[in-house]
Amino acid sequence: MTRILFYPIIGLLISCTQENKKTETADTLNTIKPTTEKDSTANTNSEEDDCVFNNDYKGLTSDWLMELKIKDFIWRDDLKQALVPTGQDTVFVSKGGCSHSGLLVELKLTNDYHSLSDSAYWIKQALNIAIEYHMDHYERMIKEGKIKKTESGQTTTWYEIDDNDLEDNLIYNGIEITLDGQNKRVSISQYFN
Repeated sequence: MTRILFYPIIGLLISCTQENKKTETADTLNTIKPTTEKDSTANTNSEEDDCVFNNDYKGLTSDWLMELKIKDFIWRDDLKQALVPTGQDTVFVSKGGCSHSGLLVELKLTNDYHSLSDSAYWIKQALNIAIEYHMDHYERMIKEGKIKKTESGQTTTWYEIDDNDLEDNLIYNGIEITLDGQNKRVSISQYFN
């Protein structure tokens, strides 16, 4: 009887130990499936055929940052954004789109103590990023005082800016200030429709 149980147990142990127990993380090279030029071209062409605008976020954003002489950034493909470290803070930057072509600049302030209701501080932060990232219309409207607070809550505050040409199909999202845990974010963005 012991022999009858002994062999199946040994067989089971041997089969379990021979299992491939190799573990890999998502960033391990072995987990990335290599694509052929044909696969890459097929995917790009089908996406581009459906797009009205250029959706090469990485290329467009990198080129934009190089024009601005910003060379120290990290590309995050999962976000389709470049991260520009600025001390303990980070600027998120993105350019491109498929059905809308947009520009986004968002400053994430780590451990910021300013209240969302401190309009002077937040407008100054928005002006600084508008100047640094050459978002000229935002810069001009802020300097001319052509902004207005439209929403103010515990976690988000919005400021609209005037649109100087309603016919040009360029939409300005305004200035958004958000509370994100201990951090705060100030974001300006625009897009072509």
